[in-house]
Amino acid sequence: MNRACATAFILVLATPVAAQQKRPSVAPKAMQEVAPQLATYTDDVLFGDVWVRSQLSPRDRSMVTLTVLIGTGKSAQLAGHLNRALDNGVTPAEVSGLVTQLAFYTGWPNAVSALAVIAPEFTKRKIDTAALRAAVSAAALAPEQPATARDSNPAMAKGAPKFEALTANVIYGDLWRRTDLTPRDRSLVTIIALAANGDEAQLASHMGRSAAYGLTRADLVEALTHLAFYAGWPKANSAIRLAIADQGKPAEPVVSADAAPPLTVTPPRQDPSRGPAEHFTGQVTVTSPFKASGGSRLGGATVSFAKGARTNWHTHPTGQLLVVTTGRGWVQAAGEPVRVVGPGDIVWTAPGVRHWHGATATSAMTHVAASESREGTSVTWMEPVSAAQYTGPR
Repeated sequence: MNRACATAFILVLATPVAAQQKRPSVAPKAMQEVAPQLATYTDDVLFGDVWVRSQLSPRDRSMVTLTVLIGTGKSAQLAGHLNRALDNGVTPAEVSGLVTQLAFYTGWPNAVSALAVIAPEFTKRKIDTAALRAAVSAAALAPEQPATARDSNPAMAKGAPKFEALTANVIYGDLWRRTDLTPRDRSLVTIIALAANGDEAQLASHMGRSAAYGLTRADLVEALTHLAFYAGWPKANSAIRLAIADQGKPAEPVVSADAAPPLTVTPPRQDPSRGPAEHFTGQVTVTSPFKASGGSRLGGATVSFAKGARTNWHTHPTGQLLVVTTGRGWVQAAGEPVRVVGPGDIVWTAPGVRHWHGATATSAMTHVAASESREGTSVTWMEPVSAAQYTGPR
């Protein structure tokens, strides 16, 4: 063996297996040939690091990416990212809702141009667009939320009455109450669209309301970091400065510890209410809700699930503790099998982990749930748990 061959052989032995078996490049061939360093950044930084960061789910990253591509008229890469989004859990109805939201915030031409790409991809995937149209026609508006409640602007009403009427009645009275997107997703899409287009004048106000919709400051910063690769560093830099500025951060309520009672007892089955259909599947009853005082951010309730009932997928910014009191239930974290729980079992879900919980198909279940709020929110609701997911592997 000559010296060159021996040296090469030693280098191969010294190289870690992972490096020898580097995953295939996702960079386009033209990029690899014309801009090889860009191809390296694409493989190692964008898809090898940013896209796999756990601080934001792949689904949310797809929502951010679609928003930037549609909202800035960059439809050349839309087909590939649309299919990635559908594979990451974004539903066709959510794609439809996203395009509609962006028509108002980035203009009709961007939305219409995007549909020319989306429609053929829906056809290839055999997505039933007739069902989408029927779902929109039958959908009821969600109750108006404090975050979207908007007082009339006298100056605007006098100077531009039609615009003011459209803003009040169509944007906030209808669009923001549509159920094809969750309030959190609608807020995320709007903030990303404004950031991608450099519309800083309205960006701060939408960021200020985002916590009421379930978006944490950490969610926003991570989403805007992702945006940097699709809208450019200057746009992300400006938006992140707003996100971390004091004027855009909702203040935690200040409560005097002296005014708080030293001990509170909440009787069982107090103040029963039906679990809202937009957050639960099946019959769910919430009783004995509690919220700590004296400056504590702890809160929770007793939740009872009938057979087959369960929560939507959701996350908690500071985690959640469940104590099962009666019956049998199922719990699942994203990417893990469904697990069975019973009386006395304690379930801890770490901060930011996407999960669901509920009764089994044959037994009711009751648990006490407790979690802390962060920036005014204790839970971020997502899409319903499908029948296939509910009865998945154990």
